[in-house]
Amino acid sequence: MLQLLRIEWLKVKNYRTFWILLAISIVCIPGLNYTIYNLTENSFPKMQGKSILGSPFAFPDVWQTVSWNSSMLFLIPAILIITLTTNEFVYKTHRQNVIDGWSRRQFISVKLVEVFLLAVLCTLVVVLTALVFGSIVNKAPAGVSIWQESRFVLFFFVQAQSYLLIAFLLSMLIKRAGLVMGIWLIYMLIENIFVGVFRHRLKATFVDYFPEEVTDRLIPQPYLKAILSPQGAANWESHVPVYLLVALLYIILYCLLTSRRFLRTDL
Repeated sequence: MLQLLRIEWLKVKNYRTFWILLAISIVCIPGLNYTIYNLTENSFPKMQGKSILGSPFAFPDVWQTVSWNSSMLFLIPAILIITLTTNEFVYKTHRQNVIDGWSRRQFISVKLVEVFLLAVLCTLVVVLTALVFGSIVNKAPAGVSIWQESRFVLFFFVQAQSYLLIAFLLSMLIKRAGLVMGIWLIYMLIENIFVGVFRHRLKATFVDYFPEEVTDRLIPQPYLKAILSPQGAANWESHVPVYLLVALLYIILYCLLTSRRFLRTDL
């Protein structure tokens, strides 16, 4: 696998678009969080010197806050995955790799590893961002570990894997970057609308387990946490194992579908 990754590295090391999209993916995470931090600290009314939102960037809440904020940026690494994957088909490098001795299984495996590594990188940036903002605010209650609630970083990683694998699956099926990006965005929009209509108007709970929605539910919106009822928090907590299991099943399904597609399609 390391040798395959070295070959993949040779493909991208001089590819300017790769470095631009990778840099944007990294920089936007602390950048967006700083923007929201500045907004919550300076633009919301205060009561007794404290923001009505509480201290979402203080330990331990910062883990949930940074993870949720950063999840709004999945479009950028998704575009990177779409670009790298569709380029294989546009420039026929996937065919050349097989001619040079790669098996189809090796090719699809190294592509899945690339998706995994990008999700890991984004997660590491989230960890560093949360540590920095938590240290700046430094309002953790006495006796509370700074790592408490850091499980939201794991949830972010699962969410990142899911979003990126959807982009990867579409890229393997359609093989045209512009079309894949459009379909990826349209799918995300349609699912949100569908969930909104069925969940909030028709009170249908099955939509909670749709591919995008189930991973989104792993990280609740953090800014209304102060007014969330204990019953609502307990209900979410009880559903976390189910959300996590369903999300992992989706991830396995995406991997199987992409592998099956490449192993059986004509080069």
